[in-house]
Amino acid sequence: MTPPKKKLSKPTSAPAVQEPDTLKSALAALPEADLPELYRFWTGKQNGRVPADRKRITDQVLATLGEQAKLGSRLDELGKRLGLLLDVHLAAPRYERGRGDLVASKPLAHLGNFDLEAGLAALLRRGLLITSRLRTVDGFDDSAHRVPSEIGDAILRLRRARRRGVFDMVTLRGHLEARYDDPARAAQASPGRVRQMYKMYANEAAAVARVERLPEGLRHLIEKTTLEFGGLLPRAFFDRMETELPHWNGRRWGKILRDSLVGTVETLELGRYGLKHNDETLIVFNEVALGWFRRVAVPSDPDRPFDEASLGVDLASNLSRFLAYIIDHNVRFTIKGEIFKTTEKRILQDLIPNPGRELERAEVLSFIYRFARDQGFIESTGERTFALTRAGRDWEPLQLEEKLQVLLDHILESSDPGGNPLHQQHMRHIFLRLLKRLEPGTWYDLMYLPFLARNNYICNLDELGLAEAFADGQAGTPRSGAEDLQRLAWNLVGWVRKRLYLLGLVDLGYDRSQRPVAMRLTRTGARILGLVEGPEPSPLLGSLVVTADFEVVLFPSGPGAPGAEGGEEAELVHDLDRFCDREKIGHLLHFRISENTVQRGLREGLALERMVAILEGNARTPVPQNVIYSIRDWAQHAGLIMLRRDLVASTDDAELLERFHKDPGVRAYVVEVRSPTEVQMKKGITPKRMAALLRDLGFLVDLA
Repeated sequence: MTPPKKKLSKPTSAPAVQEPDTLKSALAALPEADLPELYRFWTGKQNGRVPADRKRITDQVLATLGEQAKLGSRLDELGKRLGLLLDVHLAAPRYERGRGDLVASKPLAHLGNFDLEAGLAALLRRGLLITSRLRTVDGFDDSAHRVPSEIGDAILRLRRARRRGVFDMVTLRGHLEARYDDPARAAQASPGRVRQMYKMYANEAAAVARVERLPEGLRHLIEKTTLEFGGLLPRAFFDRMETELPHWNGRRWGKILRDSLVGTVETLELGRYGLKHNDETLIVFNEVALGWFRRVAVPSDPDRPFDEASLGVDLASNLSRFLAYIIDHNVRFTIKGEIFKTTEKRILQDLIPNPGRELERAEVLSFIYRFARDQGFIESTGERTFALTRAGRDWEPLQLEEKLQVLLDHILESSDPGGNPLHQQHMRHIFLRLLKRLEPGTWYDLMYLPFLARNNYICNLDELGLAEAFADGQAGTPRSGAEDLQRLAWNLVGWVRKRLYLLGLVDLGYDRSQRPVAMRLTRTGARILGLVEGPEPSPLLGSLVVTADFEVVLFPSGPGAPGAEGGEEAELVHDLDRFCDREKIGHLLHFRISENTVQRGLREGLALERMVAILEGNARTPVPQNVIYSIRDWAQHAGLIMLRRDLVASTDDAELLERFHKDPGVRAYVVEVRSPTEVQMKKGITPKRMAALLRDLGFLVDLA
């Protein structure tokens, strides 16, 4: 293809073509016959009446340039040939190309003269190109065209937004790096200078000050967006919210927020990450939202809630009672593997009646049952009943913190209580990292950490490879059921209310309408997260008062009552729950010892001497002798056999010992019957291991 001759004019001659200065003047110079196509292209309306007023058409073009979603859809309709022509112009200085440049361009080499002329004419009619005068070494090329600067800048902004990922759009750091990555600005700030700027502008006081300097209406909107939406406000939500601003003005707000380094207005397209969001969004930079949240969600704000709820160590105690029930009863299950409803009702009677207002007792039992099955604590027998496994027997001797750590690991990876597991599991780990920064025992706004965890997660969508996971179909739920940005945070709050609260790691606070509005990290939660080393030191004055009628009263040793905040006596409460019944819950905890509770504790693996030590080691006054005597007597009636270090098994019940050494399973370990009350077991096995073996055979065996 032979390039046509350039029409050259001498530099000293008057210009043959008056180059438009602005987009408005360029559109005003278009022929009347091109207006219908111009209007239909920029509005996307193929039918309808074309306005007679050029100004209305021009305003429509400018409005479309200000909305990235609409601009993107207009560009997608251009097709491959027109898109290539436009790209060649956008790659040139001032978006300007002469006719000779187009003919020599490799991307356009496949186009003939007719296709090239037709493409240029189509772009001219749609206002994407205007005639221009390109300066050359010989003078001016009057056959040149250029993209109006307003359109070219808008297209490049759109492409940068699509290319740079979510991090650059929602964080101050990403915004600054992208801003000074522009070659036009790179000379103004080195990478080191950009890092210094980020440290300065990300400072909490500086971020809050910039928000407070915003125009009043926009400032109120930013505050509302931060507190109610975590700093991410989709346009669809704005249309339904109450605000002083009359209508959405994303173009103006975006410019003000970017200039103030507070945020921006961008089109967030998160569908490829498995999130239900593709909308123009007002974004408060993550660092700014964090600074403002700290301003309003600092310790002691909100004030102490109207009402509060705490579960303490109830879950661990209820799990012990569930396993004890499995040992004592033939618990049958349905074909589907579920416990019969009548049996569930009987088990519920054994659980501590304090599930709080977040969960029904049946929900607590359902969680315990699924956990026990997942951990292999119970197994099915040939008679379609459940039996306790070795893992179930090994569970009870564990320390409370070890039990809670296993429970925490379980709820982190479970699919309950809702939301896409892939999203929620990532956010739960982020939430726990943030939870470590809270002051134990202090109330915080309930949405404070969930919003921060959600925002942190959104910032790292690209780094976590979520787009690839959903593209490969490995991310669980289909996109049609995807969560939106607000639902992401709400589902995380549901996990806090249904799971972390159930474990006793957090307490919940309620307003006068009984709506959950606040949470606090408990002392138990702080220990599990590693914020407090080891158990609480024992008080100089004992915490228990044991009466002769077998009542045990637990007094708090510090400002946090065990019944209220589940704090400083968590281990002691759990130990008492294993061989006592809890009767009253409040500032003081009341327990009752009975023959049934002592036998239950023995079956769960709690040693007889350990029960006595718990009472005597924590009592303010001497434990009545009738209580100690009764506990030992009840243990003997339960069939307790003591195993000494020399592997001699003994009991005062001769009939029990005879049944013991004649048992087919036990007989393989018996060396000799030394007396009606003593049996020598085989050596070469540790006493602890021998006791475990004998317990597996169905006998209550304690180490002497």
